Amino acid sequence: MKKFILSAVLLLATATAFAQRTETAKTQTQQTAQKGTEQDRLFVMKALEGGNAEIKKGALARSKSKNTEIVKYGDMMENDHHSVNGKLKQVAQQRGYKVSDQLTAEAQKMYSNLDKMEGDAFDREFVNQMIADHRQAIELFKQQAANGTDQELKTLAANALPTLETHLREIERLQATMNNRKN
Repeated sequence: MKKFILSAVLLLATATAFAQRTETAKTQTQQTAQKGTEQDRLFVMKALEGGNAEIKKGALARSKSKNTEIVKYGDMMENDHHSVNGKLKQVAQQRGYKVSDQLTAEAQKMYSNLDKMEGDAFDREFVNQMIADHRQAIELFKQQAANGTDQELKTLAANALPTLETHLREIERLQATMNNRKN
């Protein structure tokens, strides 16, 4: 009987220790998931903010520029960034992330300054902003594709990169063309 009681006590102690280790591992996994979720949430927020700015600036280029290549580029910005933003919003809503179509204060200031310009000054500033914006976006999407924790967002980022890189190459080409016309 003593052996039975001793075995039962040892079994109970082992089960309790196992349960505590399991609970600790579960807590650590939840903390890691929350940390990853924050990283992914920040990616979605920044990507949507950038996309919103590209959409508005694209529409502005279509309405203000007299350069047909800039107008076509603006149209491409609206269409391509609407597409990516739509996918990002869908994933964000599934994850419970808060999303907005509003521009950040900085993006609104840049947009407002751009809106005040006309002619060649507008085209040059639009091109400069697009180059800076796309370099920043490419870095953001590369980081998410490499280091994100949400597989769907990693895939979305990786799939969007070729489009963003095409945008950058195209706007750099337009800049070179504009510079050559000045010379």
